[in-house]
Amino acid sequence: MMENTVFVRNYAGAEELYPVNEREVWRYSGFRGTQDQVDGELRKVFVQVQEELKDAFSYKVCFRRMPVAWEEGIAKLPFGSDSRDLRRCLEGSSEIVIFAATVGLAVDRYIAKYQKFQPTKALLMQAYGAERVERLCELFCGEIRREAAEEGLKCTPRYSPGFGDLPLTVQRDVFRLLECDRKIGISLNESLLMTPSKSVTAVFGLGKDVKRGQL
Repeated sequence: MMENTVFVRNYAGAEELYPVNEREVWRYSGFRGTQDQVDGELRKVFVQVQEELKDAFSYKVCFRRMPVAWEEGIAKLPFGSDSRDLRRCLEGSSEIVIFAATVGLAVDRYIAKYQKFQPTKALLMQAYGAERVERLCELFCGEIRREAAEEGLKCTPRYSPGFGDLPLTVQRDVFRLLECDRKIGISLNESLLMTPSKSVTAVFGLGKDVKRGQL
């Protein structure tokens, strides 16, 4: 394990590795019916969205794998937070993986292009981008889970800044640790919003005795 090294993984052709989950696209778009209830016109727009964005996504992840020490049941983490929710998530871990994932800036440009004149298409592009970055996270976490299993380790679920009692301000430490801008082109503004918008940061634990196995 090289704890001071930031690793980068590129996932060209991730659509083939992880096909689109339409159910999630409709959920992210706010559609309240079942997938079978999506009307023909809306589905037609989504087909157009897929065609326009087929070459727009650039799937990248940067990450560090680091040891974690425990003192009186409290994890000593490389960022400033005493989050109880994160501590429960990581219970039993001997290491953590901190990562950032993005599908690139091009999708943001497409969304901006259509937002004013074709809001339905822009909305579906937003939803499609959200589904794609979540699938990228699943792809990456699945790889680490298989690699960890070869070492006799299990993974906890991933946990992101802004969830539960883990403050969004932790983003600053994550970006410092991962050098996200230099490594995979994600920047963080003063409001703690990421660009590209379809980006995710998270942490999860590795260990032989983790209490909450990854789903």
